[in-house]
Amino acid sequence: MKQGIIHATLIAPDLQQVCAAYVAQLALQVQQRGTLDADNAAALDLVDLIGAPLVWLANSAGEPVLRVIEDPRAVVAEPMFRHGWLSLEVLVGDIDALAAGLRSPFKVLGPAANLELSDAIRAAQVLGPCGELLYLTQIKAQVPPFDLPMTDATVANTFIGVMTTPDREASQRAWSALLGAKGWAFDTRITVLNRAYGKPLDGRYPVAVVPMPGQCMVEIDQVELPAAANLRHAGQYSLALRLPAVDDALLREAGWAVTATGERRSLRGPAGEHVELLLA
Repeated sequence: MKQGIIHATLIAPDLQQVCAAYVAQLALQVQQRGTLDADNAAALDLVDLIGAPLVWLANSAGEPVLRVIEDPRAVVAEPMFRHGWLSLEVLVGDIDALAAGLRSPFKVLGPAANLELSDAIRAAQVLGPCGELLYLTQIKAQVPPFDLPMTDATVANTFIGVMTTPDREASQRAWSALLGAKGWAFDTRITVLNRAYGKPLDGRYPVAVVPMPGQCMVEIDQVELPAAANLRHAGQYSLALRLPAVDDALLREAGWAVTATGERRSLRGPAGEHVELLLA
């Protein structure tokens, strides 16, 4: 049974527009249509959306990798200006070819480029139709000490969840407790944030990376932001993780808000990020 990041959840004001864009341009396929039931709404902390229309999108291997839930009231805004989930880092086979073919409602924020970390990692940042930010990433070779996946598929799956936080140390402590690994902390250039904030492109940020099973990771970027309005934003809402059993008391002590829902946990991190935890 696969562990690590299982799928992501988007909130979309217009479900049909989002699904049509992902099918036409990112090689996903509609696997199932339905509505949000009470159990899943509780696991997502979205009880007010019980009965909302939803669609599961699958990759070319038939794996459901994206759940899109409709909320016409959700506010579309770029995620760089609030703490919590920033981006889905999605594994792709050929980033240059994929990015070159993207058009509205996707917006490529900058040309594909090699990462400062390694020339073996090449990525482009793309804003999606409901305000979600995607790091479309091609891995050409292993980059020790990280354990990274590779693919020949046009679009494979989310393998890194990227978040922003006002406090890297607090967020790294919470995620290390959840994932059972301390990870690495360093400073690095983040071009998409520098562009958004109008800063020099070589500006650097405190970052932490914490590994999880299944060749997945979470990236934690520390940025200073004003307090955001208490709104439900469209775009990336939650990541579903399948992990070995964890102690709820330990998670709470490390900074997580934990709500048990049967074999699942609804987790809210110290920067506001939501996790749907499935116990392996």
